[in-house]
Amino acid sequence: MKRSALDGSQHANFIYLLPGLLFYAAFVFGPILAALGLSLTSWDGLAMPKWVGLGNYADLFSDSRFYTALRNNAELMIFYCVLPLVLGIALAACVWNLKQREQLALRTFLFLPYIMPTAVLGIIWAWLYNPAFGPFNQFLRAVGLGAFALPWLGDFNFVLPAVGIVATWYFFGFCMVIFLTGIQRIDPSLFDAAKVDGASARKTFFWITLPLLLPEIRVVLLLTVIASIKSFDLIFTMTRGGPANATLVPNIYMYQLGFELNRFGAAAAIAIVGAILTFVINYAIHRFVGSQHKGLA
Repeated sequence: MKRSALDGSQHANFIYLLPGLLFYAAFVFGPILAALGLSLTSWDGLAMPKWVGLGNYADLFSDSRFYTALRNNAELMIFYCVLPLVLGIALAACVWNLKQREQLALRTFLFLPYIMPTAVLGIIWAWLYNPAFGPFNQFLRAVGLGAFALPWLGDFNFVLPAVGIVATWYFFGFCMVIFLTGIQRIDPSLFDAAKVDGASARKTFFWITLPLLLPEIRVVLLLTVIASIKSFDLIFTMTRGGPANATLVPNIYMYQLGFELNRFGAAAAIAIVGAILTFVINYAIHRFVGSQHKGLA
C-alpha cells in the first residue's frame, strides 16, 4: 500500500509547515512586535528611539482628537456594517426569487463596485460631490431642488454621511452575494413545508431564512467591522479627515502623527490600540452570533 508523504512522524511533517510559519512570522508577527516596541518609544525617524514606556498611550487617551476619531469611526460603522448588511439581506431575498439569468445579471452588476480599489472610488466620488460641477448638485438644480445642493464634502453635518454612503454602496453588493450563497445552502424542503403550511413570504423570511443565515451574517459582520476599523484610503482621498476633523478616523490620525509630524511612536500606539479594538469586537461577534447559531442547531 502506497504511503502518503504526510504519513511520516510529527517532526517530519513539521518541515512541510516550516516555510509557511516562517513567512507568517516574518510578515505578520514581526511587524506587530515591531509596532508594539515602537509604541513604547519616542522616535522622529532620524535620531535613536527614546524609551518612554506607556507615555504614548497616556498621551493618546488624554487626546481629544483621538476620541473624535474613535467617535467618527463608530458612526461610520453604521455605513460600513449595518446598512450593507440590511440592504444585502433584503436584496438577496428579492433577487433569489428571480430567474437565473436575471439573478446573474443583477448579482454581477451590484458586485462590480467591490472589485474596484477604494482609493479610486474615493477620487471618483469626490468629483461626483463637487459643489460647482458635480453631477449630484447639477441634478438637484435641474429638477428645481437647488436649495438642497450642498458642498457635501465641506459641510460639517453632511460630510460623514456623504463618505459613509460611498462605503455602503461599495459593500452592499458583496453582502448580497454572500447572503445569496447562504440562501442556496438552505434545504429547499423547508421552504416547501412553509408554503404547504400557508406561511406568508414575510414569516418565511423571518422564521426560516434569517435564522439560517446567521453563519453568513457573522462572516459579513466580521469582514465589514474589520474594514471599518482599518478605513483609510477612501476617507483620505475624499476628505483627508476634514473639514475640522469631521471625518477624522484613527488610521488618518495615525498617518498624520507618523508621516506629517514624525511622531512614529505615537502613531504606532494608535495602530496597537486599533488592533486590540479589532480583536475585541471580533471576539464579541464570534461569541454573540456564534452562540445564537448553536442555539438553533
